[in-house]
Amino acid sequence: MADDSACSYPLTRIEVTYPAHRGRIGLRGSHAPLSWEHTQAADEVSGDRSTFRIALSPGELLEVKLVRDDGEWAAGRNYVLHAGDSMSLEPCFENDAATLSGPLELEHDGSTLTYEVLLPPSYAEQDGRRYPVLYALDGQSLWSTSSDPFGVWHLDTELSRLYELDAIEEVIVVGIHTALGRVEMLSPVPDPKHGGGGAAGLLSAIVDKLKPRIDAEYRTLADRKNTAILGSSMGGLFAFVAGWQRADVFGKLACLSSSFWWADRHVVKEVQNGRCPEPRPLVYIDSGAALQPSETDPNLRDGFHHTRSMYRALAEHRYVPGTDLHWLVYTSASHDPASWRARIGIPLQLLFPAKV
Repeated sequence: MADDSACSYPLTRIEVTYPAHRGRIGLRGSHAPLSWEHTQAADEVSGDRSTFRIALSPGELLEVKLVRDDGEWAAGRNYVLHAGDSMSLEPCFENDAATLSGPLELEHDGSTLTYEVLLPPSYAEQDGRRYPVLYALDGQSLWSTSSDPFGVWHLDTELSRLYELDAIEEVIVVGIHTALGRVEMLSPVPDPKHGGGGAAGLLSAIVDKLKPRIDAEYRTLADRKNTAILGSSMGGLFAFVAGWQRADVFGKLACLSSSFWWADRHVVKEVQNGRCPEPRPLVYIDSGAALQPSETDPNLRDGFHHTRSMYRALAEHRYVPGTDLHWLVYTSASHDPASWRARIGIPLQLLFPAKV
């Protein structure tokens, strides 16, 4: 389509990975050198990889869409390219929605762990591809089909929106149910008022039983760099403890409105006084700052000051804000699933940024 040596400015480049046995990939676009009526073949094809190079004038925009050789258009919206852009795509043509399976069960030390698995849209079609994994607490309230009376995250809906925009990498999500015995299951030590302290059992179940099963049954990227854990409230506390204690397993943590107040700030003090794990995980922590009607103490505000203490403790361990440590405050947000749903796209983009 274009010759690098013949251009005085960078060519626009699209690199597409798609299983060759499912069909060859072509390109159509809004104006010359492409059109919506005729398919342009790739400039270079090597196995599952097709490369397109397009000569555009500086400042020029081109709307494009991939087409398979059977005439099927790629799922999702069109892409808009600027002159000199470079883009890597792994499209799907046969499915544009994630697939939820479960509830599934796993036995561990005499108890049953219930979970569900959300596979990304391209999983069945991109059959040579492996995916990062997000382990998400409170699986009973994650999905648009969930019916938790406390509220629902609609995580699958937010992921679909981000996938359509190519704003994040596609990911397998394992939703772990925690409704029964939640405080006991998610708390690392007993609290004088609330009891608990059974988090070690859940962490063992996830690391020793659930993760090996997921890695065996699905095409995962099983290393720590591609394994994340997410939770809110007590789930956020557990997610932090899991990543801090098993940084060899979890390379990324997303902890929303975490209960860092638990047991007289036990986990905050452990970070302040202890050693940082190596290799250390990427950490996202946040809180709201709106005072709820039930909060008589104006300093509570979704645990804002506890989360700020954790941020400062991590910075003392030479975490670099904006690089491997992200602390965000949502001034109008409260401690509820509606607030978490409104901002979940931010940690998802930080944990699983789109491929360039």
